[in-house]
Amino acid sequence: MNRPLKRWNILDTINATLLIVVILYFIDFKNNAMVSWIFVIVFAFWAITLIARNIMITRMKNDPNHPMHTQDKSQE
Repeated sequence: MNRPLKRWNILDTINATLLIVVILYFIDFKNNAMVSWIFVIVFAFWAITLIARNIMITRMKNDPNHPMHTQDKSQE
């Protein structure tokens, strides 16, 4: 059973909250450069996958021949 895809879910909310906390308190390129770069890379990967997921959902909604097109109408 396939569930409809969501543009934003609870995991994204947690990641966004962690991103804010990391930016405010943990990013310090002068004293802790390696950890700061790891944080930047991890959150950049999350942002890229979030954007890619939204692009995929938009294409699915706009393509009536897509197998999940009718399934996703319940979200609107």
